[in-house]
Amino acid sequence: MRNSSPRIRVSRPRRATLAALLLCAALAPAGTVHAAPKTDVVYFTNGDRLTGEIKGVEKGKLELSTSTAGTVNIEWDKVARIETGQYLEVETAAGTRYHGRVPGAQLEGSIRLAETGQAGEQPVAIADVVRIAPIDQGSLVERLDGYVTAGFSYAKADNETELNFSGGVSTRNKVREWSLDGMTTINTQSDERSTSMYDVTLTNRRFMQDRWFAQFFGSVQGNQELALDIREVLGAGMGRFLVQDSHSEWSAVAGLAYNRENFRSQPVQNSLEAVLYTGYSFFVYDTPKRSFDAGLAVFPSLTESGRVRAEADVDWRIELVEDLFFDLTFYGSYDSKAESSAPSNSDYGVVTSLGYSF
Repeated sequence: MRNSSPRIRVSRPRRATLAALLLCAALAPAGTVHAAPKTDVVYFTNGDRLTGEIKGVEKGKLELSTSTAGTVNIEWDKVARIETGQYLEVETAAGTRYHGRVPGAQLEGSIRLAETGQAGEQPVAIADVVRIAPIDQGSLVERLDGYVTAGFSYAKADNETELNFSGGVSTRNKVREWSLDGMTTINTQSDERSTSMYDVTLTNRRFMQDRWFAQFFGSVQGNQELALDIREVLGAGMGRFLVQDSHSEWSAVAGLAYNRENFRSQPVQNSLEAVLYTGYSFFVYDTPKRSFDAGLAVFPSLTESGRVRAEADVDWRIELVEDLFFDLTFYGSYDSKAESSAPSNSDYGVVTSLGYSF
């Protein structure tokens, strides 16, 4: 779940971020696994072929590391067949997972996996494949995907400035996926008190059969508009991919969370909350690459009668040149029983920024 005084208390979030990074490192396999030789072959529907090292298939694209052209992203629906000696996990839209290697003599439009040199009885149609993950993909750093964005606006009329920063990293192996995302917004005006907010979230998913997964998450937040100095949340739940194909994913999660928060004029409060979350992603890798992501999390309190919190974010992204993108984001927060001194029980905003992905 991804998802603010001008002198934002960054020390707490930084410590939380450091702890999250250390946790992520602990989740990584011990030692460094050497990269596979660049001898995999990708055959295209137009008859061309490209040799390299298959890094995986995710969200409709095949990532291939080549010796001459660096890392290239190939639209999965343009692939006719592949050959590789790597041991792969192949997942279909129905949630079924297969394991094995993909030797030569493959039929076009399908993948026939082999465990010990003998191909499986039934081929897997390429059109049904939504994810491929080599079991050994190198060190943690080599498996990281990430992004950073920055935005700035200024209005002369009231000398108002707004700074926005966000960033994140993620990785996935055979059984789990984790992501670390953070964002902050700082708004200053000449005649009014400045405001700011921040959010750092670590998420871990452990995959199961039939598109089910267990999800664990932790976050640190602050929002001056809601008079919230700091909120620390730890939670877990069960989720399932409701839709999963080469261009979209829709998931839902239900669970429980422990909430520790400190409002401006109140002592530290502890509570237990239910967690209801749904997230949708749509992605297109034809030029220009573009994506749309939306998420909504609702936290009905189990220990404070009548209290409901909610957080939402909507993000639209389009690539301008390779790895450089324009980002338009809407975010919102709501608390039915916000601190009495808070200017409002809700906060929302629209952010435009430029970003870089890696």
